[in-house]
Amino acid sequence: MTTSSEFSIAEIERATGISRDVLRVWERRYGFPTPLRNQRGERLYDEGQLSRLMLLKQLLDSGMRPGKIIKLDDQQLRTLTAPVEEAAAVPADVEGVLEMLASGLGHELLPRLVALLQRQGLKGFLTELVAPANQAVGDAWFAGRIGIVDEHHYSEQVRRVITAALDSLPRGAGSPRVLLTTLPGEGHGIGLLMVAGMLCMEGAEVLSLGVQTPLEEIVRGAVRGKVGVVGISCSEYLGRRTIIAQLSRLRKMLPEGISIWAGGRGVSAIRFLPENIRLFSGLDQISRAVQSLRHEASAGSS
Repeated sequence: MTTSSEFSIAEIERATGISRDVLRVWERRYGFPTPLRNQRGERLYDEGQLSRLMLLKQLLDSGMRPGKIIKLDDQQLRTLTAPVEEAAAVPADVEGVLEMLASGLGHELLPRLVALLQRQGLKGFLTELVAPANQAVGDAWFAGRIGIVDEHHYSEQVRRVITAALDSLPRGAGSPRVLLTTLPGEGHGIGLLMVAGMLCMEGAEVLSLGVQTPLEEIVRGAVRGKVGVVGISCSEYLGRRTIIAQLSRLRKMLPEGISIWAGGRGVSAIRFLPENIRLFSGLDQISRAVQSLRHEASAGSS
């Protein structure tokens, strides 16, 4: 990254999921984005353009065409991205997190998160705070209540707290063995940490490959690691079509005996996928899924 407020075309591509070729076409055809140039003539985008491009990407993923929306102002774009139904009430602790970010008190966020973890325990922290907070922080950014810097700060502090909590959990050769990663191009890793925490609390053995693992390497890691499940965390940034295509291809590449579990907001609107791909709408489903696998394994060995 060049500075705190300037982004290269590669960084824009990773953050938004819009390819650099498309960005260049839009620049020529629609006059947006309008990057600056550094001394080497390379494109640089400011935070405002990044925010606008992320709004556009969300609308494109919902089926809108760029020519219809790219000339709209940011407020009009946010109106289009607003949910049709009234949002559910935000829990008090989540609202407290949002208020810290919105009021410039982000430096107080880390000790607040640590205190909430100690009060709620890891499972409650993940399901009752982080899961709704992830969505609330994203919604607050789309509504203009907080900025990208605030969203990134939130993500980093949550990552630190969950990582420390995971390091304190006992690790053993549990069952099932689960490989965790994200699809190529998906750089958001908080979901992986949340799933790892839930799995570890259930006594599962977790092999994490981090983010953006090529499909071939996912298969290689799953086979070598002798796992029963490949867990994929999906945010909304890749887009539904890309996620469906990648998961379907991965299913064909993996041995039949290895299941795929996919969860996150990126799969929330997906209804049909090949067999042996299980979609999760919430963290609470992980416990039941692990117990079901153990029951099946026990029944098969009796």
